[in-house]
Amino acid sequence: LLTEICLTSIFTQFVRFNPKKMESIWAILELLLISAIVLAFGLAAAIVFETFRRRFNHTHVEAPPVFEDPTSFKPVRCPHIFDPAEKYISLIIPAYNEEHRLPGALEETLNYLQRRAANDSTFTYEVIIVDDGSADGTKRVAFEFVKRHSVDNVRVILLGKNHGKGEAIRKHCKNRECFTHVVNCF
Repeated sequence: LLTEICLTSIFTQFVRFNPKKMESIWAILELLLISAIVLAFGLAAAIVFETFRRRFNHTHVEAPPVFEDPTSFKPVRCPHIFDPAEKYISLIIPAYNEEHRLPGALEETLNYLQRRAANDSTFTYEVIIVDDGSADGTKRVAFEFVKRHSVDNVRVILLGKNHGKGEAIRKHCKNRECFTHVVNCF
């Protein structure tokens, strides 16, 4: 109560003795409020604009995927979707920073596929590892499997930049030969 009385008396003395200053303070407050409102609307408009720009801008996504030849390490374009199917089954493994998980999963998967191919001569397969811009040693681990199991059975596609699991699969399937079966692992 005492502080309210003191503040009220100080405020009334200030208004009584400096009416011009009080008007200028209100003008400054109005200017600050209008500036804050304009800034908030500008920020909201920028967020909406950027959201729509990203949603409908596919230029970063539409670059053609490539896989690297393990002998020369030169990029090779993936076959087109209208090329004839070469494999009975294609396993697409999107990998982002999977350096430690990839070896165990690939060993088990490739062992099964090799056993199945040995028992059935019509069964052909390929494992396609789509490296989605990993920052760890995923690329190195994947190429070790390519060297051990041949580029005919294991391939690595490098996207270079992280696009997410769904985009890694979509991009690969769009530019890939037609399959009899496609299995999404992980």
